Amino acid sequence: MRQESFDHPQFQGGQQRPTLGAIKVPFGLRDGRMWSPKQVPPGRRCGCVCPACQAPLVAKAADSEERRPHFAHLAASDCRAGYETALHKKAKELLEEHRALLLPLWDGDQDMPNPPLLDDLDGHCWPGERVEFPARRVSLTNVRLEVPQGDYIPDAMATDAQGELLVEIRVSHAVDPLKRRRIQAEGKRLMEIDLSKLDSGVLQDEEQLVQAVLFDASNRVWLSCPEATEAWRASYTALKARVALRNQEILRERQRQEEARLAHQQAAERTRARWAEQQANRERFRQQERERYAQELDALPALVSVQRIETLLEESFERDGPAAEQLIADIPSAKVQEALRYCDTNAWIYTVHPSLWQAACYHHFVLHQRAGQQFNQRDLARWVMQEFGREEKLYALFLAQYRARSRARNAGFRKHRISFWAFTELENQQIPDFYKPINSFVDRLVYLQALQRVPDILGEVRILAAPTMRLATTLTNIADHSQVDVLQP
Repeated sequence: MRQESFDHPQFQGGQQRPTLGAIKVPFGLRDGRMWSPKQVPPGRRCGCVCPACQAPLVAKAADSEERRPHFAHLAASDCRAGYETALHKKAKELLEEHRALLLPLWDGDQDMPNPPLLDDLDGHCWPGERVEFPARRVSLTNVRLEVPQGDYIPDAMATDAQGELLVEIRVSHAVDPLKRRRIQAEGKRLMEIDLSKLDSGVLQDEEQLVQAVLFDASNRVWLSCPEATEAWRASYTALKARVALRNQEILRERQRQEEARLAHQQAAERTRARWAEQQANRERFRQQERERYAQELDALPALVSVQRIETLLEESFERDGPAAEQLIADIPSAKVQEALRYCDTNAWIYTVHPSLWQAACYHHFVLHQRAGQQFNQRDLARWVMQEFGREEKLYALFLAQYRARSRARNAGFRKHRISFWAFTELENQQIPDFYKPINSFVDRLVYLQALQRVPDILGEVRILAAPTMRLATTLTNIADHSQVDVLQP
């Protein structure tokens, strides 16, 4: 499409199409029609002129098998528009004569992808409905060439079943984009037939040329197709509506997620605050609980030091040893005598030497009682502490541990270890178990068959007859079984 027809004799614009071989003028003009070199007499007798510069032509090589038939200017000429003008005129002439045309397929363009595409807020690409506008062959009426349309001149205008159709023949120059948009805005149909890549052999074959100009689906495109673009816009509008709904869902979901995130964050903050408050309350309560035992806890490290225990044992042995040995000597069983000289590592907590309170317990609960009589280890522990005393500060700490375990069990927890949560781990480990020496003492007598445990009654034992095991075979076993140490003065 041009402001001036490509046929104008003074057309000089733009870059010219390269010549195909030696062909500069493929068709000559005579009597208002375009002729090929094979259709006219050879040489000057052809009677043709150049369709661009109107200079006389000569027809050459019409019957040659080595050279392509062509026209040449009779006299030397600097005409450079012969090829383009001749092909334009010939194409328009064929269109006017045959009054038939293959309309191109419309399959979108750079600004209108087919189907239309649109991204949602999540970046997902959604396709619209594809516009189906296939190529189709139509019959033309009222074919007119180069009729001015305002400030542009189409190569041809015609009418088909859909109405007015503008046709542009492209050899070298495409339609100006500005004018293309103007025609699109006017709602007119405009198609382009691109002959810029036409093979030179086709120019010499009328049938092939008709096919190339009028019916070749590969060389034509829509520059303006209102019917297709309106269908595309309808598809795009529907797609935008779909994507808009999807975006609303995305925004609602994002809002829900944000609200859930904020709610979770607030809940987490409340949980952390409650936990911090609970920890603070627990720590305050812990300090209150510890305050009740402040003196005992302060004294604990010194009370259980190895040096102090060793000193206590030495002093108590020197003080209590003779009395303990006198009690032990009154026991008729030599193996029991030896067993009473063994004791648990915590046996020093009763303020007298372990051998003394163990010998006294044996006399009180076993030796002077009849066989079959029963007693409980709790009674034994209570009697020892009443008779011989105990480390009161350590006992207060132990009693706090014991009561803490009882409370935990009453609350439904399976707690076996004797400990108190208000004490540190080291403090819980340092506090002696006041029942452990008693248990160890009873275990040894049960092992020696001086006592027998009563089933189903915790801590209950029964007195047996005098033990009959041999001393030599039991001392080592007693020590291994009870994990006791031989007392040293």
